[in-house]
Amino acid sequence: MLLGAMNNPMIDVVTEIEAVAELGFDFIDLTMEPQAAYSGTFKPKEVRKALDRTGLGVIGHTAWYLQIASPFPEIREAVARELERSLRNFRDIGAELMNIHPHTIAPLHDWDWIISQNIETLSRLVSLGERIGMKVMLENTAHFSRAIEIRRILDAVPGSGFHLDVGHAHLDTPYNRSEELVANFGDRLWHVHVSDNKGGHDDLHLPLGVGDINWAWIVKLLKNAGYDGSITIEVFGDDPDYLLMSRDKLRHLWDTVEP
Repeated sequence: MLLGAMNNPMIDVVTEIEAVAELGFDFIDLTMEPQAAYSGTFKPKEVRKALDRTGLGVIGHTAWYLQIASPFPEIREAVARELERSLRNFRDIGAELMNIHPHTIAPLHDWDWIISQNIETLSRLVSLGERIGMKVMLENTAHFSRAIEIRRILDAVPGSGFHLDVGHAHLDTPYNRSEELVANFGDRLWHVHVSDNKGGHDDLHLPLGVGDINWAWIVKLLKNAGYDGSITIEVFGDDPDYLLMSRDKLRHLWDTVEP
């Protein structure tokens, strides 16, 4: 198991790489979004040097608010081009994985049309990824965590993978959907995000153990699925102690919880 942390996209990327390395993580989950990590001004050579100097691995993350299912074709095209540029930037800094988030807000458009636009963008990115040596995965969101919905997209794009966000699976639902997601997509599980919350609508990104999620149960789910890959501790705040406490808690559970 490899444990990582995410950069703050409002802070210089190299500065964030050095901070994550100093905290002792295995990789940085690099979210490529404005202002300081915008793909259009991103400097792959400088970032690659910082990664090589610190020994950090890297996984590609994109902005959750990109409208890949916008009713406006010009916006969908601009978003697809932004994601393609991000994919190439991630390739240039040595990443092998990049995620995208499903988009579902398209007033007056039916659900089949919305799903089809998500499929179109993911397929386009997977096709580019296959040509340049990158893999693309779909992350469940608070509004898109039902296995039956995610399956429609992943089945239509066989070369894609699944990115489990445990915190998102606990929102807008009467129960945490991580179990059904792992049961359905464990064989395509390429990356995991963990953070705590108290259910409801708010994605709080709390330290592990502060919210309502049973982390021993989550670890057992992942182990039973044979997962032993990268996990990002997606705990946000000004005090890194909470991030480190969450990392240490997860590592302890991983070492002690039996499948």
